[in-house]
Amino acid sequence: MKTWTEHLGHSRLRSFTDGEGHFWLEQNASKPSKWGKFAREGHDVAWEFAGPGGAYTGRMLVDGEILTPSEATKKYLRAAEHL
Repeated sequence: MKTWTEHLGHSRLRSFTDGEGHFWLEQNASKPSKWGKFAREGHDVAWEFAGPGGAYTGRMLVDGEILTPSEATKKYLRAAEHL
């Protein structure tokens, strides 16, 4: 995500359209959600959409790995609770 140069509207969130036309949007770190907090802690988090303005696909990118939110929660958030 560090190489993404597109920015979305007034939010200035980074975005990227991959070779398959899927649109990835960076997690807004100022949001109070668990993923906003995770992003504030320095992790790269983005959400995949079918295209700009398209529907959410059910996949996310966390620190370079494509996962479902359930998989990401188990791997990153629940693991952190046990530290």
